[in-house]
Amino acid sequence: MPFLRPPTATTARPFSWRRILLHGSITTMALGLGLMSWYISKPVTARLHETGPGQHLTIKATPDISISLDADSAITVVNSQPPRIELLRGNAYFDVTSKDADKLEVKVGEARIKDIGTRFSVKMQPDGGSVAVADGQVEIHVATGTYLVSARERADFDGTRITGHRLIAEADIAPWHPNR
Repeated sequence: MPFLRPPTATTARPFSWRRILLHGSITTMALGLGLMSWYISKPVTARLHETGPGQHLTIKATPDISISLDADSAITVVNSQPPRIELLRGNAYFDVTSKDADKLEVKVGEARIKDIGTRFSVKMQPDGGSVAVADGQVEIHVATGTYLVSARERADFDGTRITGHRLIAEADIAPWHPNR
């Protein structure tokens, strides 16, 4: 049988305020960093804006993009660069003041509307939607291709094609908008 040593007593470390302060400060810093990361977390990535009957709302999607909603309308804005915007129901009027207007895209059903100009309105309908341009141009991307709509023109679309494209008066672009 091999020789076994008797267990030795462990030596106790003497009490030290320095050790307690060191471990306490490490624990306090870890707790503080955890709380800071909880309070300063990433902001909400998607916002839903909607209006009820008789209400109108103007929001700032970014400092350069203002969106006005007509009565009984809803829109989602995803905080990304560029922002992703989807019209869920109703009418919306977009006013873009930056030189980077071509970065704005609005999704309406299956269609995507890309802004090349500065001001336009979008209306969602059960079978598609329509776009009316006040200034500049927009591109409508549908399944059959891309269509260009210029200032004072209106285009109706469904999920796959453009169903109408015509000239309109400026007053018909967004008659519900307060600045029209």
